[in-house]
Order: sequence, then structure tokens, then C-alpha cells
Amino acid sequence: MNITGYLISMGVSAVVCALMTFFLLKHEIAGIRHGKTCACAVCLLVLGWVLGYAGAKLLYVLLMLPFVLMQGLGRTLLSIDIYQMSYYGGMAGGILAAFLTARMVRVPAGAFLNAFAPAGAFMAAMARFSEYFLGMFGVGDYIEEGGFFPLAIANRWGEYYLAVFLFEGVVALIAMGISLVPKYRQQKECFVRTLFYLCLPQIVLESLRNQSIAWLFVRCEQLVCYFYVEAVLIVWSVQTKKRHPGRKGWYWPFVTGLIVCALTI
Repeated sequence: MNITGYLISMGVSAVVCALMTFFLLKHEIAGIRHGKTCACAVCLLVLGWVLGYAGAKLLYVLLMLPFVLMQGLGRTLLSIDIYQMSYYGGMAGGILAAFLTARMVRVPAGAFLNAFAPAGAFMAAMARFSEYFLGMFGVGDYIEEGGFFPLAIANRWGEYYLAVFLFEGVVALIAMGISLVPKYRQQKECFVRTLFYLCLPQIVLESLRNQSIAWLFVRCEQLVCYFYVEAVLIVWSVQTKKRHPGRKGWYWPFVTGLIVCALTI
């Protein structure tokens, strides 16, 4: 495990994310001043680091509260152990940082989040790719034969394990690509759509990881992704019913989501 390499990778990625947001804001929000875009980039970088870490720690504590209380709340909060942090809590902290940045710099929050969406997806991808430096943290099952880098990672004994973090990073890059498609950029739900495509494949990929925050057989972070996806499906289905009152089968998207969740768990 190379914590220094991980922190450097995350730091460089955060700077690139802030720079991407700077250029996206200039391109997406008409009339925004240069000073505001600079302030947005700086605030996002600082708040992203602070709230990203806080969110990663807080969600872990909430998901593992009985264990945390048994171990000691103070000890857990002060620990910098990567195994005691939640990737999705970090994502939530980054999103909160983007929202607060918009409020602080007085940019419409909805427009800011839509412009920020590709940069946020890029950061999500790089956070996964950075797990390369964490040894066996982001891997899946043991591959008996035919394993090779980068699709599999070898441990100190030369045994190969599926590099799940690589696939998670790739799907995040795909979500970034979708969010850059012009027809989606012009829609007010661009941010919601991007986050949907970030979380949807994680429902499956999270189940492939060896290391996961779990209660018995239920993987908590997989369930967090599912809750967001299901919420979007419910809202979308209800909106479809309102726009097309006579349409049959409007409820199937979220019903299918419930069935998939039950089968996955």
C-alpha cells in the first residue's frame, strides 16, 4: 500500500477537476465574470478536500455505527485508515462542496451543478483509479489463471485478483462522456442524469469487491447507490404519468428497480 502515491494522485486529480470546472463554467454560464470562475475553482478545490474527507468519514460512521461505538467514536473519527472511509460519502461531500461553492460565489446552484457534472464524474473516476496505490483494497476475486495487469492486480506472492477499481473508474469516465454530449448538456437535469449513470453500474460492480462496508450479506454502499437510482426512477415514472395520464406501464421502471435490488441483495 502506497498512501503517498494515493494522496498525490488524488491531489492532482482534484486540481484537474477544479480546472475543468473553471472552463466548463466559462463555456456553460453566459455572462459569468472571469473573477467568479476563478473564485469558484478555488472554493471548490478547498471545500472539496475538506467536505470530501468529512463525508467519507461520516457515512462510514453512520453505516457502521454499532461497530464504531464499540471501537470508540473518537478513535474512528481521528483514524486516517482508508478502510474506515466511504467512497460514496466522499462523493456526497464533493457534491455538497459544489453546491456551497455556488452559493458562496452567488452563481445559480442548478446551473453550477450541471456545469460541474463532467468534472465531478472525472474526479469520481480518478478516485477509483487512485486505488491502484492501495494494494488489495479495490480488488475482487482471485483469478486462478490468466490474470494480467491492468485487468488484474498481483499481490506480493504473485497471485492475481480482479481489478474491480479499474472497471469502476472506466464506467465513471463513460458517465463523464455522456454528460458532455451536447443534447444532455442543454437539459436542466444534466447533473442528476450524470450521477444516475455513476451510481447505476456500481450496483453490480460493488458486489464484485472483496473489501466492502457490509452488514452480514448486505453491502451498504451498494444499497446507497441503489437508493439514489431508485429515487430517480420513481420521480421519472411519476413525471411520465403526469405528462401522459393515459399511458400504461408508467410504473414499470421503478418496479423493475425494486426487483433488481431484491435479486442483487
